Amino acid sequence: MATHPERHQLVTDAGLEPIAAGMSGPEMSRERARRWPETDRLPAADWAVRMFSQILAPTVLADLTGLVDEWHPDVVVHEEGEYAGPVAAARAGIPWITHGWGSPLRPTHELVELEKHTAGLWSSVGLEVLPWSGLYRHGLINPCPAALQPVPPGVAVSWSVRPSSLDEAVGSTIATDGIEAYVGFGTVPVYAEDVEVLTAAVRSCTSRGLRTLVTTTKDDIACKLVEEGGDGVVVRSFASLPEVLATCRLVVCHGGAGTVLAALSAGVPLAIVSQGSPSQTRMADACANAGVAAVAGADAGSIDIAVNLVLDTPTVGQRAVVVAGEINAMPDPAALIPDLESLA
Repeated sequence: MATHPERHQLVTDAGLEPIAAGMSGPEMSRERARRWPETDRLPAADWAVRMFSQILAPTVLADLTGLVDEWHPDVVVHEEGEYAGPVAAARAGIPWITHGWGSPLRPTHELVELEKHTAGLWSSVGLEVLPWSGLYRHGLINPCPAALQPVPPGVAVSWSVRPSSLDEAVGSTIATDGIEAYVGFGTVPVYAEDVEVLTAAVRSCTSRGLRTLVTTTKDDIACKLVEEGGDGVVVRSFASLPEVLATCRLVVCHGGAGTVLAALSAGVPLAIVSQGSPSQTRMADACANAGVAAVAGADAGSIDIAVNLVLDTPTVGQRAVVVAGEINAMPDPAALIPDLESLA
């Protein structure tokens, strides 16, 4: 698996072999601020695709080109926000597969816009940019259940796959007895470290008498949340979601695919605090339309309304259980191997 060394331990823990490619997240952010200082004053939705396609992708492509030439893979699998994989594969004349994040896929007009951002990447190896920048060209591995997006836009060949969590070694177990709500806002600092939103979410859950587990890696935020919730709050830097969700009645999150799909796999409804990331906004809207979540803004009043709506509307939990059945019936990843082998 080609990724920056900052993620190599995660790859190794999953039983895979990592190889260095690209730059780190902090390096990418610093370079974005250097090239486009005006973006510091703009929401991430305005510049994120350009950053990943024009700052990160060229560094990944430089490393992938040599790797592909040396190793001669039969097929390349890349995730939907990684734009160098299709270019490296097309240059070598081999097929590639796009792996979806699990959120509803972006609409086709955004795929057309993506071509403009990635044209320079393709021309750097002497190729014309392909439609959709090559996304889904030879197929899509799609962990998004049909309840959230029945027809993936722009996709001709798609393989459904059941979403699953990595079995990460965390060095300790977490007592989950009595945990009734989980609050987590992912790993991206702009969401995960928003202490006001975290505090509001915890307050909404504990005011309903729910013993609440919160994840944060920041000690100062952890202390504030414990002060806020007292004995009704458990704060950890990491939680195994399948373990935690077994006793939960509610998840409050930012709409990231990992948290949402873990909750729905367990039949747990959600209150989603949508904060502007396009994929998370699509996920929040899809969950609301599917009847498995209420969507909130970042203010305390809106979060209270969403939490109360989920807890006080039995059909929301019932719909989540139905979607859990759909997810659990999706094919295991191993079932896709013959299809991938047929491309070689």
